[in-house]
Amino acid sequence: MSEETNLMLDVGTLFHNLLFAYEKAVKKILGSGEAVFVHPTLEILKRIDEKRGSRLMKGKSLEEAWANLSNFYLRGNIVKEFSFKKIGTEKYVLRVDGCVWARHIHEELNPKDVACPYALIAMSIFQKSTGKKVKVTESVYFKEGTETTIEPL
Repeated sequence: MSEETNLMLDVGTLFHNLLFAYEKAVKKILGSGEAVFVHPTLEILKRIDEKRGSRLMKGKSLEEAWANLSNFYLRGNIVKEFSFKKIGTEKYVLRVDGCVWARHIHEELNPKDVACPYALIAMSIFQKSTGKKVKVTESVYFKEGTETTIEPL
């Protein structure tokens, strides 16, 4: 791996750590009241994506938009698996495995009580594609990945 690639992974690790630390601190201080920040955060993610023109949230359907996001992470070698499974009419499970940052963060911060950053992006896409607010949920964490249920309120 090149020095530049290692540097990019270190920067990504730093930001991943920061997000988890922030989520955990807000949860510790506000308890379940932290959920009030999720929907505004998802809306801001959508606006940033639209202004940047990154096209991560583009697609003619929810499935197409999620496929674009999955391909982005897989092509970037950030994860080994990034998949969505439909488990109900409007209920899905996002599975992330082989995340390059998970092994540095999951054991250290034990983030069982917050949502995976990837899931937050997928939730924002869900809201944009369906026009429905998502149910605020926590991810289930394992050594190198997560599973997160995504469904409307």
